[in-house]
Order: sequence, then C-alpha cells, then structure tokens
Amino acid sequence: MSDRRHRAVALMSWSSIAVNTVLFGLKFWAGTALGSVAIVADAWHTLSDSLSSAVVLAGARTARKPADSEHPFGHGRAELIAAVVIGAFLGAVGFNIVLDSVAQLRAAEAVEFGFLALAVCIVSVVSKEVLAQGSFLVARRTGSASIRADGWHHRSDAVTSLLILIGIVFGGRFWWIDGVLGIIVALFLLYAAIAIIREGSAPLLGETPSRAVLSRMHAIAASVSPRLGQVHHVHIHRYGDHIELTCHVRMDGALTVDEAHAIVSEYESALREELKVAPTVHVDPRSKRGF
Repeated sequence: MSDRRHRAVALMSWSSIAVNTVLFGLKFWAGTALGSVAIVADAWHTLSDSLSSAVVLAGARTARKPADSEHPFGHGRAELIAAVVIGAFLGAVGFNIVLDSVAQLRAAEAVEFGFLALAVCIVSVVSKEVLAQGSFLVARRTGSASIRADGWHHRSDAVTSLLILIGIVFGGRFWWIDGVLGIIVALFLLYAAIAIIREGSAPLLGETPSRAVLSRMHAIAASVSPRLGQVHHVHIHRYGDHIELTCHVRMDGALTVDEAHAIVSEYESALREELKVAPTVHVDPRSKRGF
C-alpha cells in the first residue's frame, strides 16, 4: 500500500473512531435514561463502528509491510481479513439486538420517547451518513475493501438511527414499536454482515476472472504473436495492490524452447503493462490433450 493511500485510510479511520466514540456516549446515555432497547442497541452498534475502524487501521498498517521470506507476495491481504472481521462484528451486533428486542417485546412495556431521543437520533443520522460518504469516497480513490466495508457499517448505523427516529414519531401509539424496530435493525445488520464477509472472503479464496479480463487477455495474446493459441486455465490471486495472474497458452509443439520462451516473455510483459498484474504463463503444446 502506498504512503498516500495509507494516509487517506488512516485519516478516515481516525475520524470515524472520534465521531463514533462521541455518538456512542450520547446514544448510550439517552437510551439508558429513556429505557429504550433500540437506542441502547444502536449505541453498541455505533461502538462496534469504532472497533471496526480500529481493525481497518491495523489492517492498513500491516498491508504496508514489504514482502519477506515468510510472505513472498507481501501483506496486502491483511485488508481483506480486516473486512471479514468487520462483517463478523456486524453479525454479532445484529444477533445481540435480536435477543434484546425479543426481551423488550416479552416485557410488553412501552417506551416514552421525548426531545432527547429525537435530537440524538437526528445528530446520529447526519453524522453517520457523512462518515459513510467519506468512507465511500476514500474507498473509490484507494480501492480499500476494508474502508468500503466500514462505509457500509456507517450507512447501516445511519439507517438504524433513522428507523428509531420513525419509531419515536409512532412510539406513543404502539407499545411494541421499540422491540420491533430492534428486530428490523438486526435483520438489516445481518444482511450487511453477510455481504461484507462475502466481498472480503472471495479474493482470499481465489477469484474467477471476469469476461472483460479474459477478453483483454485474448486480445493481448493476438497482438503479441499469432503463435499464441488458446488462453485458458486463468487464475487471479489478489494481495492488496499486488495481483498475481497465472494462465496456460497453447503453442505449436514444433517450436524450440527458446522460441516459445521468447514469445511467452513478450506476452507476460504485455500483460504486466496493460493489466497491472504479475503474470506467470505456462505453455501447453497444441498436440497435448487436457491441462
């Protein structure tokens, strides 16, 4: 990870930690004073945002470490692991909110909201959406998966605060509104958790190249030499900014080793230049069946 990219990620993460810590204090105080399980749960959700931002910082710092003998491809996947951890945070928070909400419904007690709850929720919605937009902007500029995941975490908090805000309006009419809102918030969090874990884990497990990438690889092969045959068995492995690409190509079995090596080396150079990857190309003779 470049220094500029690291600074952008670090600034966004520290801003998130500061804002979320203040919001946690406000929400927890208001929720405890009012006896609202939804607001208290939202407070813990906000605190988990601070923890997830700390994970992002740790992941970004680790990702900057250069390659070594034990990690020849660098430490770029630390950010992906951080994204998976954030998803796990969301899932755990969602499950706990379900438990608290069910307990609230069983108690069948109405919550009396007031100006305090209204003000805290409005501040939370605005603050969290600003953090979400800032995280998405940094993610687009840096390509950071963990910052993007953090942005969705902020967005989920803004939505939950908005739901609670709606509940405040109708809280006087329906005693069950606080508990039901808590369950709705939990379902939203669990959905977001699954999406974030899936996005972070896919590159860790290895990716199938997109049709666009395959099309470009075939086009590059055609431009390098007509002797480069079918490009197949393509695999992509991401390590943060470093991307490893391996593939097989079919070539005339009558070519000498030197001739085949020269053509493949030119193809690898073209892939490295145009796709910004570290390619490894294996040659299969045309007469060979299977891979």
